[in-house]
Amino acid sequence: MFELAPRLLAVLDAGDPVVVATAVAMQGSAPSGVGTSMAVLPGGQVVGTISGGCVEGSLFDTAEEVLATGVAVLERFGFDDHPDDPDAVWAPALRCGGRVEVLVRRVAPDDVAVVDALRHAAAGVPTSLALSLDPDTLGAVVTAPDGCRGRVFAERSDGRPRCIVVGAVEFAVAVTNAAAVLGHAVTVVDPRPVFLTDERFPAADERLVGWPTRVLADLPIDASTVVVVLSHDDRFDAAVIDHALRRGAGYVGAMGSRATHERRMEELRRLGTPDLGRLRSPIGLDIGATTPAEMAIAIMAEVIAVRTGSSGGSLVDGAGPIHRRVGVG
Repeated sequence: MFELAPRLLAVLDAGDPVVVATAVAMQGSAPSGVGTSMAVLPGGQVVGTISGGCVEGSLFDTAEEVLATGVAVLERFGFDDHPDDPDAVWAPALRCGGRVEVLVRRVAPDDVAVVDALRHAAAGVPTSLALSLDPDTLGAVVTAPDGCRGRVFAERSDGRPRCIVVGAVEFAVAVTNAAAVLGHAVTVVDPRPVFLTDERFPAADERLVGWPTRVLADLPIDASTVVVVLSHDDRFDAAVIDHALRRGAGYVGAMGSRATHERRMEELRRLGTPDLGRLRSPIGLDIGATTPAEMAIAIMAEVIAVRTGSSGGSLVDGAGPIHRRVGVG
């Protein structure tokens, strides 16, 4: 639900209820993870997805019923045979072979606990919400989940990961847009105010004009932070990379040719930079990208691969499950 927070809040603040369907349990292969949500807004508009199309039609029908009655429903999708629970009813709807349970509930503007949690998530503040899966209290907010005897689903939002883009070049515009779409709070840094403007970077949360090394020193950087160096400036590129690696940024990448990379590596060795093996340079996955938009895809795809520990290769060359579970939220 939290990934849909801005859209849900816009409706709730206007005084209208919404219906939210959230995957609360999953077995086997499935396109999305536990915590993934879709919502039905006034007028029948659908935002978000659970399975990429397998179960959304059925969930839409359920959502209309829940909107009318206000009674939460726990839907199950998967194979008919379920030897571990012969009383469960599973619809043969997931073509990938998995099973998923989906909680469908109505959220009203006066549901204070839910609305407050959505506001925190939209603002990038870590938050969580526990919901009852017990038949007698299905969908109700659980204030003390540790003391609850029935099933409880805990949904959390760890806050938006930060993406720091250094260099207000044209490639940075595309990277900023792509990172924002993926849920990052984007900060663009450049010492040249003429290039770092609101008009060029409307998707950025922050546009900070200043010498990059000094600006980065004042920014929070941790294992969830992405640092993308696109500036091509020998005056500070190596120092920025050194700073990001020393502070433990989860992803550090720098644009440039292999010759540029070798010059930077010489400077980084002189600086005594640790963890040089974590530097992604030349930046991005090798997909033949040339335009700024294509490079943004290559870079953000590599960011995801590093975060998930994936190889970044083609799925056709692999084996085993294609949907990896890296967390709940």
